[in-house]
Amino acid sequence: MCLEGYKTTSQLTIPETMQCLLDLLYADKSLKTIPFEKRERNAEIYSRYMTGEDSMVLGRAFGLSDRRIRDIIEHERKRTSE
Repeated sequence: MCLEGYKTTSQLTIPETMQCLLDLLYADKSLKTIPFEKRERNAEIYSRYMTGEDSMVLGRAFGLSDRRIRDIIEHERKRTSE
């Protein structure tokens, strides 16, 4: 399959995408990784925060505490700057 011109809509990095593939291949093994859904959620939280949404508003929207939202934002900031 040729991937030339393929545009991804995911906010995952290449290593994270590879980890998702490995997770699918080795689904019966116990691996300590963040589930795909949480990575997508965290990326959305960070994206919305960067566009100006308040962390308290995001906490209510996602059912998380303000402290947890701030932790996610800090983690995503570090992850995207690597």
